[in-house]
Amino acid sequence: MKKTKIAIIGECMIELSGNAFSTQTQSFGGDTLNTAVYLSRLLPHISPHYITALGLDEYSSSMLQAWELEGINCSLVLRDKERLPGLYSINIDDAGERSFHYWRDNSAAKHMCQHLMFVPNIAKIMDADIVYLSGISLAILPIHDREIILDVLATLKQHGATIITDSNYRPTLWKDQIDAKFWLDNLYRLSDVALVTGDDEELLLGTEHTPAQDIADRLHTLGVEQVVVKLGAEGAMWSINTGDTGSMNAERIDKLVDTTAAGDSFNAAFIAAYSQGESIANCCAWGNQLASKVIQHKGAIIPISHIQTLITNMEQINEK
Repeated sequence: MKKTKIAIIGECMIELSGNAFSTQTQSFGGDTLNTAVYLSRLLPHISPHYITALGLDEYSSSMLQAWELEGINCSLVLRDKERLPGLYSINIDDAGERSFHYWRDNSAAKHMCQHLMFVPNIAKIMDADIVYLSGISLAILPIHDREIILDVLATLKQHGATIITDSNYRPTLWKDQIDAKFWLDNLYRLSDVALVTGDDEELLLGTEHTPAQDIADRLHTLGVEQVVVKLGAEGAMWSINTGDTGSMNAERIDKLVDTTAAGDSFNAAFIAAYSQGESIANCCAWGNQLASKVIQHKGAIIPISHIQTLITNMEQINEK
């Protein structure tokens, strides 16, 4: 069984789900946390490290306890006595599409790089095999702290870590399109693998109907060795800077219920397969399989029973 050390850097917030000023469900969520949960479920022996910051309040403590129950290694989660987790609300329309509102300007995660234990904690993952983060992980930070994260990634890469990223471009988190492209391009320059969504890249570049290969070629010019472009119902295409390319059809589903965490779950399954030495084509197939399960159920984190077959199949790969 291959043992890989994986670290995920990001933010998790308190979630309110439901229509405004009506009954709402309390939970928590975040793109990188979703990926950490599904990765931990697929590879229980890995226990991925999650690097973020929470407060000392009861919400933060409950979140931390829930993550630990999912098998996530929370030993590097920072606790900020002066700040709270961010908060967001989510509303899902009849077509399964989402709308969000955020309150995160003074969250603990936004200021995690300034925590006294941030640098000592990063030193503990210098032997990481894989480090994953998204553009949201970068976007929420003050400018100086974005530079810190990029320096951290450069150092981790020098120590042998494979850097995997997803732009997860959200315009409202950035000053403007130019600002977002500047920072995301710098992130791509440090990335070995980019798992991007076609719609996000078009939105970032202000283009329409851009061929997936053109998206991949742009990222290759920035230094990304392996690129996967997620295309929703069309599946995914992959490209390696050696010239190898391919595509993978999406899994057929009975009914689309909720697209929340579709990309996050794809990334988790891709990373799980990648860490076990699977080909990029097989990694994409794993991503499609998990995402297809997730979007047929409500919520970012679906009951583990719905993906038990995938977990069993991954265990068989682990045992090889």
